[in-house]
Amino acid sequence: MSNSKKRFSDLVLEYSKAISSYLKGFPSILEDQRDKLEEIYSLLEKSRAVHIYGKGRSANAAVGLALRLKHFGYNVWFIGDVVKERIKKEDVVILFSGSGETSEVIDVAKRAKIERAKVVAITSYKDSNLAKNSDLILYLPGGIEKRKGWDYLEAQLASESASESIFYGGGEFETMAYLFQETLISAIGRYKKIPESKVMAEHERDEVVEE
Repeated sequence: MSNSKKRFSDLVLEYSKAISSYLKGFPSILEDQRDKLEEIYSLLEKSRAVHIYGKGRSANAAVGLALRLKHFGYNVWFIGDVVKERIKKEDVVILFSGSGETSEVIDVAKRAKIERAKVVAITSYKDSNLAKNSDLILYLPGGIEKRKGWDYLEAQLASESASESIFYGGGEFETMAYLFQETLISAIGRYKKIPESKVMAEHERDEVVEE
């Protein structure tokens, strides 16, 4: 369809409505996984440390989750940081990968299993290599199916040939993943009755350190 008669803002509003409508189905995705949500919370509470990782756009959700959990007082490490802690038996490792086949993420899962840490996979494919190396799989739709062992760059190049979606050039899984981490964080904060003032103070302290 030609866009010659459309203003750019028309398309922005069109996509905003389409995506907003699509995301209304998000609660039903989690409704079917209540037991897994309970288990994720239990693992977070029992763990010595929480290690989180995602590659590329999935890293946005991973970093967001790591920062927010840190503000809640959890001992959290983002695996992509220069400074990180060794994964140990009492730890939980949360990994984001839509395809479940991003080689860098799978390598982390395998290393975590060797150390006997608990691995949580956030992925779209329950039969992926990431899922096979995980203790718990939380399903989110939208990941691009990839050949086994592809690294991040190869996968992104392949996504250009994916079928047309309201998420232009991909992005569905990453949107779902970020929405999930925001939902998870909000639930933890309310469930544990963590004062919002404490969270904001931690956020402001981090900003001062960064400056």
